[in-house]
Amino acid sequence: MENSFTNPFSSDFSMTSLERVLKNGANGTDDIENEKAVTHKKREIIIRGVLSVTVISAEDLPIVDLMGKADPYVVLTMKKSELKNKTRVVNDSLNPVWNQTFDFVVEDGLHDMLILEVWDHDTFGKDYMGRCILTLTRVILEGEYKDCLPLEGAKSGKLNINLKWMPQPIFRDS
Repeated sequence: MENSFTNPFSSDFSMTSLERVLKNGANGTDDIENEKAVTHKKREIIIRGVLSVTVISAEDLPIVDLMGKADPYVVLTMKKSELKNKTRVVNDSLNPVWNQTFDFVVEDGLHDMLILEVWDHDTFGKDYMGRCILTLTRVILEGEYKDCLPLEGAKSGKLNINLKWMPQPIFRDS
């Protein structure tokens, strides 16, 4: 074509990034390089261990039922494995003390999360009070720490916890 339009079918027309991926593979390399890339794939680091969670207490929990009291308990969930535990119910308290410890075997500590949900136990069901969501990075790096965490999705309330990480050795045949 002799005018100002570019011929999209000419060999010197540049490809879009999507076309390049489709033609050359996901890594932008040709097929021979792509085979090498697969054989030299990076190993992901998997950190296994036991996470020990002590739910110490809560402070200033929000009032969620009509009586102005609460019978709180905490549900602990590991996100990836969906393992769950829960504390006992402490009756008539907005500042409950549990001092309960739970151990979770964690297969992939860098990619897992701990969810702590606080609930109010009622005769006819339960009321959600708030939650804390934690990655395990800090406890893996520090080994153990104690923290006071604000409850998400609540007007007030804090959860006092202690986390401890015990790495599990991974044995490989040599």
